[in-house]
Amino acid sequence: MRRGLAKALLLLVILALLPAAVGGAPSRTPSNVLVIGTSIQDIVSLDPAQAFEFRSTWVVEHIYDTLVEFSRDFSRALPGLATSWTASADLKTYTFRLRPGVRFHSGNSVDAQAVEFSLRRVMRLKLSPAFIITDFVKSPDDIVAVGTDQVRVTFNQAMPEILMASVLDNPVSSVVDPALVRRNAAAGDPEANKWVTENDAGSGPYVLRRWTRNAVVELVAFDSYWRGRPSMGRIFMQDLIEPAAQLLALQRGDIDVAMSLLPGQYRQLQNTPGFVVKQTPTFTLRYLAMNVGYEPFSSRQVRNAVKYAIDYDAIKRIYEDTIDVGQTIVPARMFAHLADRPYQRNLERARALMREAGREAGFRATLAVSTEVPLPDIAAKIKEDLAAINIQVDVQVLRAADVLGQYRGRTHHMVIARWGADYPDPDNLAKAFADFDSRVLAWRNQWDHPVKQIVKQAVQEADRVKREALYKEIQKVVLEEGPYAVFAYPLRLIAMRSNVKGVDPSPLAETFDLTSASKE
Repeated sequence: MRRGLAKALLLLVILALLPAAVGGAPSRTPSNVLVIGTSIQDIVSLDPAQAFEFRSTWVVEHIYDTLVEFSRDFSRALPGLATSWTASADLKTYTFRLRPGVRFHSGNSVDAQAVEFSLRRVMRLKLSPAFIITDFVKSPDDIVAVGTDQVRVTFNQAMPEILMASVLDNPVSSVVDPALVRRNAAAGDPEANKWVTENDAGSGPYVLRRWTRNAVVELVAFDSYWRGRPSMGRIFMQDLIEPAAQLLALQRGDIDVAMSLLPGQYRQLQNTPGFVVKQTPTFTLRYLAMNVGYEPFSSRQVRNAVKYAIDYDAIKRIYEDTIDVGQTIVPARMFAHLADRPYQRNLERARALMREAGREAGFRATLAVSTEVPLPDIAAKIKEDLAAINIQVDVQVLRAADVLGQYRGRTHHMVIARWGADYPDPDNLAKAFADFDSRVLAWRNQWDHPVKQIVKQAVQEADRVKREALYKEIQKVVLEEGPYAVFAYPLRLIAMRSNVKGVDPSPLAETFDLTSASKE
């Protein structure tokens, strides 16, 4: 009897645990509240003129509005605060007509003077994301309010509409409330950057109620939003760093959405009633960079030998199929993507290239990589792959900040890095990877190639067909001659409870719209 009672009690305990472990406990969050488990530790500022991290720009997009917006497939510009616009014949000057009756959360009107003030403020502050505007607008005086309902922006080059939208839909181009900025300005902070960093000066669908660093962001629906009040009355972004903590919180019903689980955890939830897993490609690349300033990598043959030595299929297995394998610098689903994948593991070809370069005996090189899972495993596999062509790799597993320090300082031999598009146009990738003069990735890897002239030409090409051809030419040159072995386009995966609707990941990392979110 006692043995039977013990078994019964054990069964009861197991059954009590099953809802959390298998099917999920009932949700503990109210029907009009969305709770997201993620890491918010990268948030430095919520000032649109400064926010440049994935989570901070995501929050900014829900607090603020921009003149224009993108269609879901990023193929065309749509009205935002501007209802319409006209362009000059040379595509250098755009005039925007503003939507009437829009108000900031403070109650102040959103007018042409506010737009002028906001864009000029970004240029005056000159913080991290300012280049998205200053690369294309020469002077703050080129942004002019025309009356109260029109704004004229004069660019320093021809701007096809998709490129114009890439700049003016970006969070850095958000419109802030000038009255609040001026009221909170200080002698050492005339643009009130410190105040806007932690406070709300927007007109967007949500009002910032609080941001507690490394803990929580709370947003509240704006009742008077010009598109109508969002379905979710409140959104919480809860700081949960560990994937295991996110999974448990989702299963217990403490959160509605988990943003950063491990591949095996996503697979577990895909087969569990009560949960949904969604995935989409992202405008992000993972790649191995080779510093041309380190003598062996000055040889194109050596660089391409590395590309042929890598086992791309093995890397995909390490990622547990949470990547698309790609090799060109413009990711899949972006305009002008080149789908070529010429490099497969081919040791015979790799060794022949090493002989052509006079490097058959090999050499030693360091490979810097961050601690982010699974990058150390990727580095270990690349070390093994390159040993087969006599390149002896010393892997350095470092803090992300230290890897970035080496990379920006151009002291690396090789580095495993990530690059995400700042705006959904191939210009952003081409400049970074192929234009040495832009002082981004080509500069870091000391690769100064004539292809940079095509980059400068392509960004100003108004004809869409010709523009696409130019960007494909750039990608082909970088693929064949560049110092990068692109090996992955990471997929964005999110898990949620099945009663959550309208939460759909976007290729632009975390910057996807939550205003359509609801619960059944």
